[in-house]
Amino acid sequence: MKKSKITKIGAVGITMLFIAGVLALPMSGATDITKNVTWLPLYEDEGEPVLLDTIYTPEEEILFVGDQNDIGYNTDAGKAIFKSFPVYVGEPVDQSVPGRGRTGTLEPDSGDSDDWYKFSVCEGQSVQASLNSGQDYNFEFYDYTGEAPIGQSFTADATDIYFLHIFANEGAGTGDYTFDVTFGGQNDAGKGSDAGNDIGSATSINPGSYGGYMSYTDQEDWYSFTANSGQGIFVTIELIEKSDYDIHLYNPSGELVYSAQYYGDDELEYPADASGTWKIKLDMFPGWDESKWSDNYFLYGSGAYLLELSIGGSAQAPPGPIPQPNITPVAQTFIVNDDPNSNKDEYGYLAAVPAANYIDSGKRYVSPIVYQGVDLVPTWFTTVDQTTQYLIDDWNTYLDRNGMDAEEYVIPTDPIQAAADIATDKWTSSSTAVVTVDGSVFEDEITLVSCCN
Repeated sequence: MKKSKITKIGAVGITMLFIAGVLALPMSGATDITKNVTWLPLYEDEGEPVLLDTIYTPEEEILFVGDQNDIGYNTDAGKAIFKSFPVYVGEPVDQSVPGRGRTGTLEPDSGDSDDWYKFSVCEGQSVQASLNSGQDYNFEFYDYTGEAPIGQSFTADATDIYFLHIFANEGAGTGDYTFDVTFGGQNDAGKGSDAGNDIGSATSINPGSYGGYMSYTDQEDWYSFTANSGQGIFVTIELIEKSDYDIHLYNPSGELVYSAQYYGDDELEYPADASGTWKIKLDMFPGWDESKWSDNYFLYGSGAYLLELSIGGSAQAPPGPIPQPNITPVAQTFIVNDDPNSNKDEYGYLAAVPAANYIDSGKRYVSPIVYQGVDLVPTWFTTVDQTTQYLIDDWNTYLDRNGMDAEEYVIPTDPIQAAADIATDKWTSSSTAVVTVDGSVFEDEITLVSCCN
């Protein structure tokens, strides 16, 4: 069935006009946003005012021979360690995506002799790099302290952020360079290898803190541990790069019992209700599984993490499912034409309520009532009509998945006629009728009162 029409019989109101106590309607609002301008101590003797929360590049540093696109950022990489640009070593190389490129430019004659990059490493991972250029360029690594170079290869002594400094030697000219950073193996949880990739090969750990690493070729890490019934299980994951990793907890029977799926760092607590070997799965959102997302979804995820496991004490049980009302959508959409010069559209809206939101035989049936013709921008950038269209698009997509199309009903401009048409068209019969006064043409009487000086 492609269309639906209400033909239910019950003790519902055939409403000539249904008056609600409170009606929420589109309202205009304006927000005056003022950006503070302050002085940054870039120079001791002089400086220009700059906006906070922006990337500030002094004018003399942008006089390049040509446009720069260092590793996909469409700009020059930072020339100091605290301005380092992220490079995502664990993601596919792609110069069109910021951080996934491996090509940059130096222009020493224009003051651009250094490019700095940063990336995360798990403790125990070995790191190597290579650099190719037609100019006399070189590179060196710095550790998380940033205090001194540590050579052109190293083994990480902590799970943290490390830095790559590419620089022009004395006398070098303008040119492009291509570099590569590679990791030698993994050291998840200090085991000297990658953590298990499925529930059957989970890496055994004890309570404690551990480093790990995931990439587009290693999208899950599994760990196992022992807990007794009644003990609290506490798991946290701290991300070193700008990725999103999630925690999933499995009981000794291999059943998923709880997940922590938030943006950024996650934490999970759960009261063990069985004794035995429990499992933790760490994965990434959205990750790299193209079957989960639409074609235009941006897939990403990589980098080091810090995992902490604690057993014992009292853990709070996860909240149970929130009871949801039994709602049956009806494939129809009521449309109100905005009338800014009267209240007729508001009363027409009220007339549609009994057919858009009603209870019959203990079940609630709903369908949307929307305004059209409202070009007001109440908040940021979109008009009321544009925001409403988002709702309509989602509504129509939902109906299409169930093989239905929405029957559109444009509410008449006369609220009396609208109430009569909706009552007779949308209902077969009813034992109850509600009659009320049409207040759409009511006008306030204004009396000017003068007062003494």
